[in-house]
Formats: sequence, C-alpha cells, structure tokens
Amino acid sequence: MLSSKQIEIFYEVYKQNSASIAAQKLDISQPSVSKTLKTIESNIGYKLFIRKGKKLIPTQEAEALHEHASLVTNQIKNFNYIVNTYKSRAADFINIGTTPSLANTIVPKIIKKYKETNPYTKFNLINLNSIDLIEDRYKPDIDITICFNAKEQNSFNNIVLKEGEHYLVSAKKYNLAKKISLEEITDLPYIEITNLLSVYAKSSIMHFLIENEINMNFYLKTDSYTSALAIINQGIGVAIIDDNTTQNANLDLVNISEIKDYSFEYSINAIMKQNNPRDECNKFFNFLSLQDQ
Repeated sequence: MLSSKQIEIFYEVYKQNSASIAAQKLDISQPSVSKTLKTIESNIGYKLFIRKGKKLIPTQEAEALHEHASLVTNQIKNFNYIVNTYKSRAADFINIGTTPSLANTIVPKIIKKYKETNPYTKFNLINLNSIDLIEDRYKPDIDITICFNAKEQNSFNNIVLKEGEHYLVSAKKYNLAKKISLEEITDLPYIEITNLLSVYAKSSIMHFLIENEINMNFYLKTDSYTSALAIINQGIGVAIIDDNTTQNANLDLVNISEIKDYSFEYSINAIMKQNNPRDECNKFFNFLSLQDQ
C-alpha cells in the first residue's frame, strides 16, 4: 500500500521524466525522491521507470497508474485548498461563484439592486465555468452559486432566477437570415461552447446535433458564452448563445437569428447550501428568491 506522499512523488516524476526536476517542484531533495521511487518499486514488485540518459521513461505499468495518481494528487490539492480557504476566508463578504458570462450580465444587475437597500454589503465574485461551479459549490469560499442549468440536489436550496432560450449569433459578413436552420450553416466556422449546456440542460445542443446527424464545421471551443461572442465580434464564426448574453452583442458587427424547428432552453439558478449559518447570505438568497429577473 502506498502513502499519498509516495503517490505524489511518483506522479511528479512521471510528469517531469526526471527525479531532480520533480524534487525541485516538490521542494524536497533529489536523493529523497530517488529513495522513495526505489521503496515504491520494492513494495509493488515491478519497475515504474527505466533510465535513458538523464530521463526516466515510464514503464507500461507506470502509464496505467498515472491517471489514478493524478486523481489522488488533485484530491490532495483540493483538500489543502479547502484547509487554507477556511483560514483566510473573508467572512464579511458574500462570496458568489458564477460564470464569466453571468458576471457580465445578470449578476451586476442583481448586486446593484440589492445594494440600493443594503449599501454596506460586500461581495466577492469568483469566476469559474459552469461545470466547475456545479462540482465545486461545496467549497467554503463559495457562499452562493449563480450558474446555468443546476439540478436539484439534497442539502442545497435551488431557485430559478431566469429561464430563456438560445439564438444563433453570427459575424455580420455571413449575412444570415433572421430565422435559420442549423443545416444551413454547416459550412461556416462553428464555435462550440463546452459548458453545462451539453451535460445538464433541458435541451442539449450537442445531443441534438448528433441525433440529427448535423455535422458542424467545428473550428474553436470555449467554455464561455462571453468569449464566444467576443470572437464573433472580431468578424469570424457562428455560435449558439443564450439570450441573456446576446443582450451585450454589438449589432453593428453581428447578426442574431432564431433557430428553426427547435428551442434550446436554459435556466439560470441560484444555489446555496441549506442551513447556512451566515445571516447576510440568507438575507441575500431570500432577496434572490423574490426577484423577477
């Protein structure tokens, strides 16, 4: 059985192909790294690395183990992150985890309205993509999560702030009609937004494309509606973007088209862990529940 420290050392040596560089990264001595590798190989009964010149080349066994080591190492990093967060967290701020797109659209409006009657409340915006927000909402540095398409989960309060649908946004030069089918744009450079829309949404765009055998000309991926819109503003590409973000589109540079025959719906949700001990967070979340965005 290997310890977490041994796994961490193995993983770093695997990444660096070098005991000395791994030692520098881990801030330990090179002899200590080499000794640990020998101990690991002795315990498990087979070689993990073969030396070729100055490099340590992983064996087949090491190749099979490194992904599992990666998971363990990342869990350790997350644990230490949470430990440090509890120590350094600013308790007088409401920490909102949200996406870059929502941080540029709905969230500022909410904060402005709340501060009209609560001028001394402080906010800290933590920007992550939707998938990270859903997975990381338990982290202690996030009091309230505002993101797309969050499902109900035990121990969390979940309210819908807004519901809407998606439109096709395109560079002006393509001169697309106000209503268009996706089959008509398969030759244009398509920007895929790789967020929760493909995983949790009521109507998945990617599933629709696959099921209907629509082969888009994928040329770029991004996990942010805002960045997709910014690229289209530069005069290239098309993307399916929520109507919340399209409010920031420069209509001198882009066209916005309704998609024929299908409606890609979404929701924007606010999530907070039940029994939150902070009165200010509960007060703000109650305010969110009463809003008609």
